[in-house]
Amino acid sequence: MSAFTVTAFDMVTSGVRRAAVVVCVALASVCAPLQAQPRAPEIQNRVRLDPSKPVDFRVMMVPDTVYVGQQATYEMGVFITEAAQMRMRRNPEVVPAELRGVLAYDLGGPQSLPALNQNGQRTFPHVLQRALFPLASGLITIPASQLSYALPRSASYFSREETAVVRADEVTLYAKPLPSTNQPARFSGAIGVLTVQSRVDVPAARVGEPVVLTVRVGGRGNVKLWPRPTLSAASASIVIAGERVRIDTSGQYVRGSKEFDWLLTPEREGRLIIPVVDYPFFDPYDEAYRIANTDSLSLAVAAGQIAPMDSLEATANTLSIRRVDRGPLRAPVDAHPLFWALVAFAPAPAIWMRRRRKLARFVPVDGSPAAEREREHPARVDARPPAAPVHPVRVAASALRRRFLDDLAERLDTTSAQLVERKALQQRLRRRGVTRETTREVMSLLSQLDEAAWSAVAGIGSGAAQREPSWTERIRELTDRVISEAMPTRSGASLTNAKRTDVTRTRDQPGRGSGKHRLVWWLFLGSALVLGTGPALHARAAAFDAAIALYDSNSFADASVTFFEIAERAPRHADAWANAGTAAWAANDTVGAVIGWQRAVRLEPMAGDVRERVGLLPANARDGLAHVPRVPSELPALLAVALWCVAWGMLALSATRDRRALWKTGAAVMLMAIAATTWHVMLSSTRSAADLAVAEQRSPMRVTPGEDANANGDVEPGDMVVIGESRVDATRGDRWFAVQHVDGRLGWLPERVLYVFASSGGR
Repeated sequence: MSAFTVTAFDMVTSGVRRAAVVVCVALASVCAPLQAQPRAPEIQNRVRLDPSKPVDFRVMMVPDTVYVGQQATYEMGVFITEAAQMRMRRNPEVVPAELRGVLAYDLGGPQSLPALNQNGQRTFPHVLQRALFPLASGLITIPASQLSYALPRSASYFSREETAVVRADEVTLYAKPLPSTNQPARFSGAIGVLTVQSRVDVPAARVGEPVVLTVRVGGRGNVKLWPRPTLSAASASIVIAGERVRIDTSGQYVRGSKEFDWLLTPEREGRLIIPVVDYPFFDPYDEAYRIANTDSLSLAVAAGQIAPMDSLEATANTLSIRRVDRGPLRAPVDAHPLFWALVAFAPAPAIWMRRRRKLARFVPVDGSPAAEREREHPARVDARPPAAPVHPVRVAASALRRRFLDDLAERLDTTSAQLVERKALQQRLRRRGVTRETTREVMSLLSQLDEAAWSAVAGIGSGAAQREPSWTERIRELTDRVISEAMPTRSGASLTNAKRTDVTRTRDQPGRGSGKHRLVWWLFLGSALVLGTGPALHARAAAFDAAIALYDSNSFADASVTFFEIAERAPRHADAWANAGTAAWAANDTVGAVIGWQRAVRLEPMAGDVRERVGLLPANARDGLAHVPRVPSELPALLAVALWCVAWGMLALSATRDRRALWKTGAAVMLMAIAATTWHVMLSSTRSAADLAVAEQRSPMRVTPGEDANANGDVEPGDMVVIGESRVDATRGDRWFAVQHVDGRLGWLPERVLYVFASSGGR
């Protein structure tokens, strides 16, 4: 029975957590050997189980009173009876309590301990331990954790499972403040059982050549929060370098080491003595302050050459600055009204052409634009010849009818297409003053012509051929009567000199430009208006000259402030931003350099000098989310509007003729225009830096808003983060931002340590 239990739980991987909160604990997986733990968990010896519960969930804090920074172990035990373990098909799920005011580490992994015999019943304990380090003194309450499990209702394999939820009790942890008696003067907050060692990377050095000195602090305690030791050395300059942390959580206590680096540059030849490094710390187990010491190191320094101070100051001025003030860059092309006017006007030709073609479909064959297009392109008619030959009388009647309607339309100041309906023709004649008798005769003659033009060939009598001369005379007579009776046009012109407004005039008639030519002119005019707005060149401002003079006199900090003031007044002043970053870099202000150069490279992504300066920044200030693509700033917008206009131009040309291939090409170009627009929107969002911020000072990144929340590493001055939502800490009234570091970490930072691009014009 025990062998089956171990096999069932060994199928699950050890200690896999679900998401950030839900922890799926493989409770019976023996992934952390018992010999890796110095002592067994206390919960299995102290807890008294309820025999009526198949699964019991208990928590315990060991010990429940510690000093600030001392480790306390939070133990969560799941106790499963032998019968329940045989029936259980899947692992229970533990939702640990949310921890506030402490820094937590998972110890080892879930432990499957030997079975317990209580009340004559075998119970298998599975324990998960977490090391907690209180960050402030006082009483800390750990909320109740939660366990959910499922058991089948019967022994059948197909039996449904019944889910149950068990909540553990709340536990408290009291953190005592560190004693103030016998506290060393240089104590900086190190807590644990520590040892200190030091080393240098080379056995000998030369004057002016830096060497790396490393001090290693190791032992038991909260490794991440151990402070940097204090170091001093005669006849050598000291510069703080990096640090490294190694943490071991496989045992009962958190152990590890933290290494601190310094750059030592010898200033005189001879022997450089590196004094003993004293590292005060508080031992919470002995409740006493102690001091760990390193050994004294000596380094042989050979003769070398070191630059004097005045030359060092001069070498800081190695980065060139922009000395020509071009003034603020013009607004982006997509911010110009003519740009959007061109975008809005581009579909007009296609819509007009499509509407014209749609109207032409409703005009009959006799005198409509469709008939004229049929005459222009006889291949369409020939493609499908009629089944029977057309009688000459029908052709003559149709021609006379069309000529009669054209003459009437010209006199009535309308189009023949609008006179096709008899009711419309009758109303137009009466409104123009034609008598009822003449109108009735006109309608009668049109009915005769319609009957002759549309009747079947077999229905046309032999006498119809003699009617053609009489029809011609009758048309001439009625036309003269309409001319004499109808009122003149609005302009007062007679029939002989009235201009014809019929829409049947084709695009090849004199006096009208070709649709292609008009489209080309529209595109040319719009492009000229958009591209003709070049950047306005401004005269060099007095403040810009003054800032250059300060930079030339090695007053880098003052020059940086002046350049930032200029850039604050004109946010699109790329020269001011670039020079502000260069001056800040010369003044050893990394944060100012990041702000100035990042602003400049977003305004001019193709500028070689700015991209070279950005390459000098730390990786956390230029890579990842802070990277700016090397793409001309206006290329995506111009490409998008050009493809947009070309696509609508092709659609307009496809409307003039039945060109399906041209329509498909226009649709493909339209998709390319949409893709270019998406590209432009993405690049604009990247260059606007609306969601970017720069850390102005070193600060821990908290898991939740508040100074007492757990830390998720630190951000260094100059690191760039992406900001999201903001919250206000109700306790202190500080505003916090949800941020994502360029290395992928997520957390919260207070507003006071951030320079937010969207809400800051300068610095």
